[in-house]
Amino acid sequence: MDRMIWIERIKGYMKDKEKYKEKRWEAGLFAVCLCFYLFFPFYDGPVWCKDSMSYSSMDITREPLYPTWLWVFRTIFGEEGYLMPVVVMQSILMAYAAWKLAVTIKRYKGDSRLLAVLAAGFQFCVVLLNRLVANRGSSYTVSIMTEGLGFPLYVLFVVQLYCYVMKRKRRNLAGTACLAFLLINLRKQMLLTLCLMAAVFILYYLIKKRELKKLAGLLLLTAALLFAGKMTDRLYNRCVRGEWMEHAGNSMGILCTLIYTAEEDDRELFQDGVLKEFYEEIRVRADAEGLNMRYAPEGWTGLTTHYADSYDAIGYGIVNPVFHDYIREYGDGNPIHEALQYDVYCSDMIKVLIRQEKGKLVWLVAANIWKGFVNSVARENRFLNVYALLVYLLYTGLYIAGVRRRRCWNRPDETAAFAEIVLLGLALNCGVVGVTIFTQPRYMIYSMGLFYCALAVMLYDEAGNLREKKR
Repeated sequence: MDRMIWIERIKGYMKDKEKYKEKRWEAGLFAVCLCFYLFFPFYDGPVWCKDSMSYSSMDITREPLYPTWLWVFRTIFGEEGYLMPVVVMQSILMAYAAWKLAVTIKRYKGDSRLLAVLAAGFQFCVVLLNRLVANRGSSYTVSIMTEGLGFPLYVLFVVQLYCYVMKRKRRNLAGTACLAFLLINLRKQMLLTLCLMAAVFILYYLIKKRELKKLAGLLLLTAALLFAGKMTDRLYNRCVRGEWMEHAGNSMGILCTLIYTAEEDDRELFQDGVLKEFYEEIRVRADAEGLNMRYAPEGWTGLTTHYADSYDAIGYGIVNPVFHDYIREYGDGNPIHEALQYDVYCSDMIKVLIRQEKGKLVWLVAANIWKGFVNSVARENRFLNVYALLVYLLYTGLYIAGVRRRRCWNRPDETAAFAEIVLLGLALNCGVVGVTIFTQPRYMIYSMGLFYCALAVMLYDEAGNLREKKR
């Protein structure tokens, strides 16, 4: 009897020792992540970008989270010294996100240290691409831009959503909801988090399993987050500007796209005289500068490049001056009222121009979305376009083969669930961005590291399966 007790004690000791080793290894990985990400703020310092002033000045066109983030640091550290603490904290947050992703994958995949290193390494690679390869020459973690918070929060959001699918624990659902709430208050692009939540819930609780009561509750939570985000936006503007309003400028993107695809005959769609004059002036100026779709080169790559080059030129160079000049002349001089009136004109023109012939618009959106898919895993050019197609086919093929082999379609599977969430998030991001604005890498690479992490996990499973067959 005493012998059996001692054997159990020894086994317990060995198990605790193994756990201690794993914890120590994970702590070491976190130290590596910290060293990597903290190198950039101390080497490059804070990077002030074209949009940074609009965030620091709490411009009326910006969502509330990032201006508030900067305001908190400015309040604590003062006007002269707050930028460095901002980028240091953004870097620490990104280090934690990369580490959290790595240890989550590791624990679900049999404590594979290889997959943990790859998961963190792919996040490192995204930073190195931005710093060393991209024209911007700096990482987003040290930039005074929403991406400084957006990247780590999105990675953490995906981790929490993945853990909820696997464990169905309330704390993971609460983490998912909180991160989604923060992200939709960071930038409107991050409405994709609510779309992703809804898509995942429908996939698991309607398509895979018929748990309609559970699905209804989760979709109600998703709708409540959207409502809460709008209320937070209004509350923020009430505190900053004294007006119970959402931030302005939400409609300009779609208007720029509709103007880009519009034809001269579309002026006949307008019944309102003021809007018709706006359209005539905008169209003539855009035509003179070659900013219409008919001036785009042949092929989808030439079209999307021309669209990207024309987008800001239409919006900031033509639409804004035309509207603002008119509003200043006939408005009451109140900047808030002027911003709201600007939105009214944008919305009214969209309602008219959306009735244009849809052929060109559909072709532009389709080409733009595909470019988003390419930029989500590589960078758009002749060689990498083919590479992107091949890597998506590889990803899809590995996913289908794994699901069929493990027969796990109707249950949460460690590999398949992660692959599904990552690819759904990537596709939704391409769709959300592709219908409103040009899909430049800045908007698309949220899922880049996650995509290659999911691909590595599927390849790891496939390699394990091949080893089993050889035995």
